[in-house]
This record gives sequence, C-alpha cells and structure tokens, in this order.
Amino acid sequence: MDIEEILPERQDVAAVLREDVANLPSPPVVAVKLLKLVRRENASTDELTRVIETDPAISAKVLRIVNSAHYGLRNKISSIGHAVVLLGFAEIRNLALEVSLFEQLTGKHGRHAFDRTFFWRHCLSTAKLAQAIAAHAGHPDPSEVYVAGLLHDVGKIVTDVYGRITYGAFLIHMANSDEVMEEEERKLIGLGHDDVGAYVCAEWGLPDPIVLAIKFHHQRFGRLPLDSDARLLIAAVALANFITWTQGLGSAKMLRHPILQPEVEEIIDLSAFRFGDLIRRMDEEVKGIAEFYEFSFPTTDQFRENLLYNNLRLCRMNTKFYYMHDNLKHKLHSLHRIKRSIVQPHQSLDPEEIIRSTLTAIQQDFHFDRLFAFGIDRPLGLLTQTGGLDPHGGRPLPHINIPLHKKAGAFLACLRNQEPRIMEGDSRAEQNILQLLQVNAVGLVPITSNSRSTGLIMVDNYRSRLELRIEELEAVAIIANELGLALENARCYEEVKSLAFIDGLTGINNRVALDRYLDKAVARSRAGGGPVTLGMVDVDYFKRFNDDFGHLAGDSVLKLLATIMKKVSRPTDVVGRFGGEEFMFILRDTAMGDGLRYAERLRREVAKLGRLLTERFPGRPLTISIGVAALESTMARGTDLVKAADAALYRAKKNGRNQVRAHRTTEAPRARSA
Repeated sequence: MDIEEILPERQDVAAVLREDVANLPSPPVVAVKLLKLVRRENASTDELTRVIETDPAISAKVLRIVNSAHYGLRNKISSIGHAVVLLGFAEIRNLALEVSLFEQLTGKHGRHAFDRTFFWRHCLSTAKLAQAIAAHAGHPDPSEVYVAGLLHDVGKIVTDVYGRITYGAFLIHMANSDEVMEEEERKLIGLGHDDVGAYVCAEWGLPDPIVLAIKFHHQRFGRLPLDSDARLLIAAVALANFITWTQGLGSAKMLRHPILQPEVEEIIDLSAFRFGDLIRRMDEEVKGIAEFYEFSFPTTDQFRENLLYNNLRLCRMNTKFYYMHDNLKHKLHSLHRIKRSIVQPHQSLDPEEIIRSTLTAIQQDFHFDRLFAFGIDRPLGLLTQTGGLDPHGGRPLPHINIPLHKKAGAFLACLRNQEPRIMEGDSRAEQNILQLLQVNAVGLVPITSNSRSTGLIMVDNYRSRLELRIEELEAVAIIANELGLALENARCYEEVKSLAFIDGLTGINNRVALDRYLDKAVARSRAGGGPVTLGMVDVDYFKRFNDDFGHLAGDSVLKLLATIMKKVSRPTDVVGRFGGEEFMFILRDTAMGDGLRYAERLRREVAKLGRLLTERFPGRPLTISIGVAALESTMARGTDLVKAADAALYRAKKNGRNQVRAHRTTEAPRARSA
C-alpha cells in the first residue's frame, strides 16, 4: 500500500504546529545511517563500526555503556569493532541508535510539564519488550521492531516542542480526566501523537513498516492490506506499549489504563507467551542502562502499587461499561418460539418476556421442572442469570450468578465446546451449585450466535427426579441457537435505533432526544415532581472558527464543548446538541439558583479550555454564552421553556457574550430565526 494514503495531510499537520513542517529538524546524521542499516541484510561489521566512529561523542557513549556493570565484561573494551565482536552487530547498532537519538529527543528545550525522563524510559522499555515479543512470535527482523518501539511516541516530542498546544499543556489538561488520551489529543490538539509521529518519520525517510507501527500503535489497522510481517510489527509495538503502561512505565508521570486493539490478539497468541519472563528481562535490560540515562526504575512496591491502581481503574471502567450497555445488550428484537418441532416467531421486544416465553416453550415440549437462562458478563467473568421458570410454583426460584473460573469445569466446557453437558458435581464449585438447587444433576445447553457462545440455559428435574438425557438437551440446543441469533439481531436493531437519538458529530443527545427528555421532565414536574431548569448554550463567534481555521476546526470545537458538558453534569442531567453550534442542558429536580451555578461552572470550564487553545486558534478565544430558564406555571409546554431560555441567551449575546443570563418572568420570548 502507498504510505501517503494513511498519513495526515500536510496542512492538517501544519495547523497543529507553530513551525513550518519543512523546518522541522532531521534526526542526527549517524542515526539516519544506522536506520538505513536496520533493513540491510548484507550490512557488515566494518560498515557499522565506521558509521559509529564518524561521531566520536556517540562512540564514547556506546563504549561507556558497554563497559558498565550491566554487561559484566572482564576486560575493558576500547573500540567499537571489539564491542561488535563481543556483543553482536544488532546489540551495538541498537545502543548507538539509542544514544544518537537520546539528546535530540530528550533535550532541554520544551516545557517541563512533559518529563523527558519518563518519556525515554518508556521508549526504551517498549522497544526492548517489542523486540522480545516479535522474536518469540517469529518476526524475521526483531531489530526493525526495536527501532519502531524506540520511535513510536516521537510525535509527543514534536508536539511538545513545536505544537501550538504543547504536549505538556495537554497533560496538565488531562490530569483529572478519565477520557482516552489519544481521543482527547485529537479533540484538543487537532491530531494524535501517532499521526504527527508517523508524518515526521515518513518525512525523515524511515522504512514504511516503522512508519506504519508509529501510526497504528493505538489505532485499528485490520482493514489495511498489509503483509503478515507488517501486521506482526504493529501488533508487537502496540502490545509492548500496552504492557509498559500497565506496569507504570508510561511516557508521562501519570497512571493511565491503555487500550489494546482487537487485532493484536488476533495476530499474537497471548497464551503462548510467558509474559512474566519477558517483563523481567525488559526490567533487567532497562535497569542496566538506567544510570547512563540518569533515570530510576520503579521499586517492587511501586510496581505493586501501579498494578493495584490499574486493576482498580480497569474494574471501574468495566463497571461503567456494564451499566452503560446493560440495557442495550438485553434489548431483544424478536424470538422464535418452538412448539414441538415447529418454530414460530415471537413479537415481543421486552427481554424478560421473550426469555420467559422461550423457557415456557421448552418446558411445555420437554417437561423439565425448572429452567434458568444465563448471559455472559465477560468483564466480570460471570454467568449472570437473565431469567428463570418454575411452572409448579412453591419456593422462590433461586437466583444464581456463576463465576467462570477454572473450577467451573462443566460450565466452561459447555461454552467453549458449544455442546450440551450434564453436570453432576465433579468439583467443589459444581457441588455447591447442585446443593443450592437441591438436585443431583443439571443440564447445560449453550446459547450461541455467529459461532460464539453468548450464554446458556440450565435445566433440572427438581421435583420429578427424572433422569436428564443428553438427547433431549441436544434438541434444546436447536432452540438455544435460535435464541442466540434472535438476541444478536435484537442487539443490532437496538444499536441502530439508538443512533436516531445520538448526534453523529459530538456523540451526545440530538434534537430528537432532547425533545423527548424535555417532554418527560415537564410531565414529571407537573405531576408533582421536582423543578426543571433548562439552559441554551451557544458558541460565541462560531462562524469565525470555520472561516479562519476550516470546518474541521469547527467540528473539533463542538466535540470539545460536548466533552466538557458531559464532564460537569450529573448522571441525572441531560445534555445534547440542539442544532448547529447551539447546545442544551436539562436539569431535573433543579431550581433556577442551582441551574445558574451549573451554567456558570460550565462557562468557566470552557473559558479555561479556550485559554489553552489560544495557540491553536490565535485571535479566536473559545467562549460560550448561556441563557437559563426555570419551568413556570404559566408555561404550558416544554417549547415555552426553550423559548424562555433562548430569550435569555439572546440577552447574554447582546450584552457582550461569554456570560450567563437568567430568564426574567417579564421578558418576552424572542422569535427564533428559521
């Protein structure tokens, strides 16, 4: 593929940098020559020696590292040629490349908010770990992977030194944020560090596979027509970067939970690695040269603290994801109900009703005493009960969640092999479940969709004590398969349906969703609920952003405003894009006073961000104007509340913008322009 196709446009790079792209510095001459040697299979020891010795300073630094305690050589090495003989071509080439890039990438220029010590430690750790992963996975040139790992974050340095918004300023902005860093880079800076780094390295003339690894060490790359070696190179760098961040060896002095692309696990068989050995090897190598680069390495206690923090953060994110998507994954489109051997369509969209109908149909055909339906909660590693049926009544039906650990043998076998099983208590965990159900055996039937297990149905004969037969369970599996397909179709249907209420640019509620929420909030308040306050938000002089910096810059401003509105809002608050550069917030159980305080906090946050963006948008400070109105008894509909807030917004803009104004009861709503 043509590397130009995946790089950002020159004007997009120029828009985020203060320096002209053509004036960006090139890597040191020695580094350029060493990079060319990376891909040359016929490069000789003499050639490598000559390249390094052309720069006495680099030669001296390489010899200093070689003669350090880390390498433990008996006799002092006094020449590069001797070092190559003892330690190998690749080792000395990599050392020389490191020291030649070190001064340029970690020089004193730039702002101190972006600590270059952390940056360089991260680059070295990622490079060494990526090289080991690539070698283990069979990449033909692990040294090339090493170089890609060494340079994968170079875009952060370029942005910090030459960016209109420096990377140090970006990190300060991110200090208390839970957002994904790469996504926030694109919104705040204008491009991600991966895009900037790939562009600069392509300008330097680096090999395409290295540029690809820099570009896609965070981004999805499965769609690209790449050969297997290039895909493995990208995956190795992405995985190494992911692991180093989880170990507290990130490029900045903060703990962040990174994101790993699904392609990585498709390319690299993670189960084939002993990551503990790889990480220990990386630790030893980086610790060995830490003194030369003047950085420390985390202690064992610091590692444990980092791992604990990342585990807590991961659990927090998984919990948030679960509750965000719980309704979505359980909304069902349709279900085919079996009666004897005939499958009939089920029209309900209520997940509980559909599951109940399915279990009822199975019970009527096969006469099991009790039936349970489970879904898989993958983040928590649980089978969670989604339904149950006991047609004979009596005691309340037990509610069970089943951990999917290695002791849950029959459950795991049923899901992995996608075959019905009869569980009779081969382990203590299984015996505990049978004891809870007061039976000697249960039947397990997997629910599948597109060759993937999504849950299971469990049956027992609690009263009749009749023997469970595998033949019957295999017949039930046909129904379970239909159920799995219906669940997947329903999930897709709900996803598509939900898009009708989401603004495609900002990812928050659109006008349709806002109207629905407002009608509900007004009806609730009229029925005795709490007060409702509404705010209309407008980006000041938005047209000038588009005129001066282009529509992409305008889109970025709208996305940033949406992010801030979500950040300052409570879970019960509703925010959305009303249209164009206008946004709305709806605050339930909130009187005018608290609504004004919310609006002022939002205005201050945007103004604070605007000050950070002055380098990116010179002469165009980002501010907003807000009009706030509270629901009054004289307002018959939600549209009356919108008109009142809009009138207050008009007054805020007329009086100078960048301010909050409250609706006055005596104020006549203005007519909105078409």
